[in-house]
Amino acid sequence: METPLSAASEIALASIRDRAPTAFELAKRFASANFTLALVGGSVRDALLGRLGNDLDFTTNARPDEIKKILKTFADDV
Repeated sequence: METPLSAASEIALASIRDRAPTAFELAKRFASANFTLALVGGSVRDALLGRLGNDLDFTTNARPDEIKKILKTFADDV
């Protein structure tokens, strides 16, 4: 049985997948390095409400030096 929260979560994930595919690519890179990358703050609220903006905030359990390694092949300047 689907709950309202799980339905909202699916809508939020679809919104992020459609509007911010780079976030999914980043999450894959962190996961392949055995770290998490989580969307936090107002971005989560906005995604749940179906109005995801351009300002996305993330947190991770990776340390700064590990983040640099993960992002080295992703961005020119980190």
